[in-house]
Amino acid sequence: MNNHNPMHVPVLLEAVVRNALPENGKIFADCTFGLGGHTKAILDEYPQITKVFAVDRDAEILNYSIDKNPDPRIARFQAKASELPEVLEHTGCKGADGILLDLGVSSYQLDSSERGFSFMRSGPLDMRMDKRDKITAENIVNTYEKSELEHIFFEYGEEKFARRITDAIIRKRAEKTITTTEDLAKIICDAVPAANKSKKHIHPATRVFQALRIEVNNELGEIEDFLAVALDCLNPGGHLSIISFHSLEDRLIKNFMQKFAKGCDCPPNFPVCVCGKKPTLEVLTKKAIFADEDEIAVNPRSRSARLRCCKKIITVNHEKA
Repeated sequence: MNNHNPMHVPVLLEAVVRNALPENGKIFADCTFGLGGHTKAILDEYPQITKVFAVDRDAEILNYSIDKNPDPRIARFQAKASELPEVLEHTGCKGADGILLDLGVSSYQLDSSERGFSFMRSGPLDMRMDKRDKITAENIVNTYEKSELEHIFFEYGEEKFARRITDAIIRKRAEKTITTTEDLAKIICDAVPAANKSKKHIHPATRVFQALRIEVNNELGEIEDFLAVALDCLNPGGHLSIISFHSLEDRLIKNFMQKFAKGCDCPPNFPVCVCGKKPTLEVLTKKAIFADEDEIAVNPRSRSARLRCCKKIITVNHEKA
């Protein structure tokens, strides 16, 4: 690790704490624990909490967080968020009163050149949240077909120069294997028109690196898997809070909350409900909560963050998301 004292500022902290769990909640699950910044603030605000399930795919950051957040109520588990049911079952816990999912990348990960998440530091093209996974960004950049790369950059990165960038990557990798973040960032910068670089407020490589990270870690698939089990992991009255940073992520979350807040899925032209499905959650944030200008000034990474929260209202079985 080349940065022994990484600073990570939790995004939307006040709103997350406010919506974390009901006043009498005692069991909390942070499914993207990181360094535990959100959890620390939540424990301070809700002293009645007796247990925190700290779940993260990244073993390195979990181990590092022990010194940062040594509270004995915290039990750490290397697992995916979607594996929360197994974590709860393993400990004999029936459910949580609050669940948090923060889909951002920790500063600890971004600031480590060896992890390959950032184009600001030269390092191997890795980007794996869980080092046990086999696929890396280097594998994708050097082996995926042209059409696959273009799709990933356009869909996951919303990169309008996806085709130009893909063409440049294909040319360069034919000469030699692309192995470092520095090399890839240069290829991207050279491919983007100069006029566009001067207009954009973000680095030209930002969207492509985001897209690669999403692909490497199957982030959208993991969100869907998590949403399919989230309500079953909540106690009645429990709160679910999710922070997203990408429109595709937010769409999945918004649609999930709307679906289970509505309950009935009969066709609009039916005069009365015949499906019998009842709402299983109440949306607590009618619109997504964004960072204000003051927070963005202190923590620029919060600019694209958005928070949605809901509450489980009944215990009947529901179909999976």
